[in-house]
Amino acid sequence: MDKKDASPLEAKQKVMIVDDNPRNQRIAIETLEDISENKVCGNGEEALAILDEFLPDLVLLDILMPGIDGYEVCKKIKANRNLLSTKVILVSGKAMIQEKLKGYDCGADDYLTKPFVFEELLAKTKVFLRLSKFEREMSEMNQVLDQKVRERTQQLYEAQARLMNVAKMAALGEMAGGVAHEINSPLAAISMIAEQIKDLATQDASKWQPKIIEMSEMVFNAVGHIAHIVHGLQTFSSDGSKEPFDLASLKPIIKSTLDLCQAKLAASNVKLTIDEISEDICVYCRPVQIAQVLLNLITNAHEAITSLPEKWIKLSVARKNEMVEITITDSGKGIPIEIIDKIFQPLFTTKEIGKGTGLGLSISKGIVDAHSGSLTLNTDSPNTQFVLSLLSKIPD
Repeated sequence: MDKKDASPLEAKQKVMIVDDNPRNQRIAIETLEDISENKVCGNGEEALAILDEFLPDLVLLDILMPGIDGYEVCKKIKANRNLLSTKVILVSGKAMIQEKLKGYDCGADDYLTKPFVFEELLAKTKVFLRLSKFEREMSEMNQVLDQKVRERTQQLYEAQARLMNVAKMAALGEMAGGVAHEINSPLAAISMIAEQIKDLATQDASKWQPKIIEMSEMVFNAVGHIAHIVHGLQTFSSDGSKEPFDLASLKPIIKSTLDLCQAKLAASNVKLTIDEISEDICVYCRPVQIAQVLLNLITNAHEAITSLPEKWIKLSVARKNEMVEITITDSGKGIPIEIIDKIFQPLFTTKEIGKGTGLGLSISKGIVDAHSGSLTLNTDSPNTQFVLSLLSKIPD
């Protein structure tokens, strides 16, 4: 077989020939000159010095050389992250099994004996050049795929953020009537009390001073109530995804949530019962996002029971080992068994067309999952009951 008959690869790849014997160097170059770009090194030190510059696809590496031997050079090649697809064929005049096993332990891909058999040298070189090219192309494809995955993940995060905003705006719209009523009542009281204070102030100030002080305190309390409601609205509408995780007292989170929905519940004659919550119960969270989850659960409970003769919602909190469980139970008799597996799916809703986004529970579950917590439906409860579990300490 004449070496000129060897069919070249589509593009020449790089082969490094590391051997201290000029005759072996010449044979290798003459054999491979038509299929690869070749670089000759007379010892291991020389080879290691130019590896990162030459970036060979294949190294034909003599084992026995002065200085650094082939085994050590092979280890360094395989440890070089710039040469992940580089193949190494060890070359030796011996064919001892222990020598081969030692070479494989060093990361060698194959083994050749000297003197070279032209056909074997050419065939193995072509095989390993193809393999190197394939692995390099696969690596490049994986990098492209990784980039696409990162881009797609970012797009999904952005889409989720938009969906969360849609859900929040829908919930705000549903709460608007109750919040307006909740604010209008203290505003009307403030207006009336201010008029009375004005009338009293034009009379004998010393005589009416206690009454003026009492009425001023009523104004102060009404303004504080409005401030709580406004703060709750700001909390609910803000972007909690940018808030840092931290240990936060649960009681003010629940209070800010209830400030937004108590008026709506009262207008529908829904009785809300809340267990006493200790100030020292803390959860590891983004407080804004947990307030949004709680408001969604309470809003869902309210909508589910408005037509029932018995209307109540109960919120309770309990420590469970390293978790805090927040349980929201309503007077409904549970979720129909045929849709239990669907309630956390995006866009699933039992409401009439145009009256529900189907985003609340799926987004809430996504938020809770990101908190390393859980949001579940307790199917053993005689009433509809959701259980929100959150870490009570900073994770290790």
